[in-house]
Amino acid sequence: MRFSKGLAAVVLLAGLVLTGLAGCGLADSDSVESDRAVLVEFYHATGGPQWDNNENWLSDEPLGEWHGVTTNSEGRVTELDLYYPSGNNLTGPIPVELGNLSSLEWLYLGSNQLTGSIPVELGNLSGLEFLGLSDNQLTGPIPPELGNLSSLGYLGLTDNQLTGPIPSELSNLSSLEYLGLSDNQLTGPIPSELGNLSNLETLSLSGNRLAGELPVSLARLTKLSSFSFSSFTHNGGRLCAPRLDHIQDWLQGIRFASGPTCPSR
Repeated sequence: MRFSKGLAAVVLLAGLVLTGLAGCGLADSDSVESDRAVLVEFYHATGGPQWDNNENWLSDEPLGEWHGVTTNSEGRVTELDLYYPSGNNLTGPIPVELGNLSSLEWLYLGSNQLTGSIPVELGNLSGLEFLGLSDNQLTGPIPPELGNLSSLGYLGLTDNQLTGPIPSELSNLSSLEYLGLSDNQLTGPIPSELGNLSNLETLSLSGNRLAGELPVSLARLTKLSSFSFSSFTHNGGRLCAPRLDHIQDWLQGIRFASGPTCPSR
């Protein structure tokens, strides 16, 4: 019994010490180390030794000194940009662990050779404002979980091999200004819910296998200045604009708009 009481006292004391350390800011250090572990996993998963530029990666330098990494005043990773100037020779899949970079605001991995699916875990990055994965070899569907990214202003997924429908959940991205989905293998109609993206300025859907008529709800996108929707023939149909006066007037009011009008019935 005496041993049990002593052990309980030790456990209680340890808990108090840990609480005190957290109050001194060491909990932030644990979070920085968690970010470091994620980046290490990312490096190994995407062929880090063969990157065009991997300066300071896996070194003891602060994370903000690693090529393409930006951190905040607490040392947490806020940006991961391995696109500039024209990709960085990343290969392999995007590791699901990226969804644990809880302070991430900017993720730009375009113009690489990434393969596999887009991890649904990216939908956990609640502070993400920019997500650029264009010009890779990504496959599979667009995760509906990306609709959780309420702060997202830019979503670029063009020039991949993505399949399936456009998730209606993307309509939840109320801050979105750019949506680039062109040059994939997306199918089905355009969700009418995309008409809720009131801040959208660019919508790129061309080069897919989308079919049907443009939803009339898209005419609510009054800030749209660029819209492309030419689509490959798919199952005997293709995407086209209905011959409705207000839809045609809306299209004519868009500075850069390209896509076919539906045939007369």
